[in-house]
Amino acid sequence: MQELIKYGKKIVEAGLAHSHFGNVSKRVGDQMLISTTGSMLDELEGQIVTVPIDAATPDELDVIASTELNVHRAIYKETSALAILHGHSEYAVVTSMLYEPGGQIVPEDSESVYFLHEIPVVTGGVGSEELARNAANALRDHKGIVVQGHGTFARGATVDEAFVILSSIEHACTVKYLVDSAKK
Repeated sequence: MQELIKYGKKIVEAGLAHSHFGNVSKRVGDQMLISTTGSMLDELEGQIVTVPIDAATPDELDVIASTELNVHRAIYKETSALAILHGHSEYAVVTSMLYEPGGQIVPEDSESVYFLHEIPVVTGGVGSEELARNAANALRDHKGIVVQGHGTFARGATVDEAFVILSSIEHACTVKYLVDSAKK
């Protein structure tokens, strides 16, 4: 739990989400620790609940867990993720809106190409089944995605790895946006 609290603060400090946007989770066996809906990422003490990953056995805490709970569940079921971070970084959101849904953002800088290769752009409303399905499918083969006009999801074997991916997506999108703007 302390690890999620630490990285919630780091997400806000790094500008990868404003305090009230985004969510964090960590898989622990067949359960997950996840931030509650409306909680501030930089003040997560007492704002993390434990819920089952299997939606067939919903928990009474589901109603206070993040509105993206079903997206986290789908990602855990369909990928090897042990941690998921969701942010709303500015350049990633803006860049996603410049691409067709289902497309990919191809990074311009060598570090982003090395870490991310390409970044899928998926669609789906906040907490929707469409988003859960699209995010899980894209994250099978990628460690990070951008939801068009919404935000980023990163998965990792650790919370730290997911943070590196979340940061890398914003870096790649910032560089991509600036390079594309300079070409005009």
